[in-house]
Amino acid sequence: MFAMRALHKSELLSRSFTHIVFAGGGNRCWWQAGLIEQLSQHPCWQARRLIGASAGAGIATAFSTGRLQSALAAAVERFNATPTNVEWRRLLRGKRPFMLPLIYPDWIGSYLDAADLVRLKAAQLRVDVVITRPIPLLPLPLSTLLALTLYSTEKFWLKHFHSRLPHHIGFRAEYLDLARSTDLETARTLLLASAAAVPLTPTHKVGNRAALDGGFYDSVPLPHEQGVEATTLVLLTRHRPDLPQIFEHQQRVYLQPQARVAAINMDCTSGENVLLTYEQGKREGLALLA
Repeated sequence: MFAMRALHKSELLSRSFTHIVFAGGGNRCWWQAGLIEQLSQHPCWQARRLIGASAGAGIATAFSTGRLQSALAAAVERFNATPTNVEWRRLLRGKRPFMLPLIYPDWIGSYLDAADLVRLKAAQLRVDVVITRPIPLLPLPLSTLLALTLYSTEKFWLKHFHSRLPHHIGFRAEYLDLARSTDLETARTLLLASAAAVPLTPTHKVGNRAALDGGFYDSVPLPHEQGVEATTLVLLTRHRPDLPQIFEHQQRVYLQPQARVAAINMDCTSGENVLLTYEQGKREGLALLA
């Protein structure tokens, strides 16, 4: 267990947050969306830099382009039209049977088009998308298998809050400024790569090099700068009953769902669960501000 201190919501609201971390978590990240629509209205929200891994990077981007509602509507509509997560008949045509890779690119398009990227480049708000670079000189399939194994071990067995093992065996995280993408396809590929949940989805190349899911290195990415700990707010997605809703760790403030959210990480079949998760975040955000 790491050293932490429970915080009252008044302590949260008395601070100023310039760095906002969006942890990964697939559909659980809709809790973040509902929460920040409320919290961003308070003076404590002084965001200059958003840092996101996997689906958290998508939510951070949708917020920065002002299209969270478009992203929400697109996810609900597509999920309600998808009866199953796996369509085995696709294997007969030599294609991946998972539905997620078909839905995710369309979802990115709902909140990031050419005009959005232009506005993002002109904005003062920076969005860093986190990817994981595989182990050098190791075959990519083996590197991916190791990443999955370490992720499962740390999150579900060792219950580490921040990943430690990937760094020690050669994985590295890269934080890439989305606004510095040369074109729309590059920007969308970066978001796809950060959420490449192999084996459900294929891997992607960023800068002509293989990139893995940003959460494989650490699903709760932290700023690299020194001296920003006290102004960093970390938005989690997985409810841990052994922790308070708001707590401080190494000067950073962490905020987690009050209860387990309805949405399941990689499920593509329930728009209702997406809405329930978003509404939970919105409700808890309103409670913080009450």
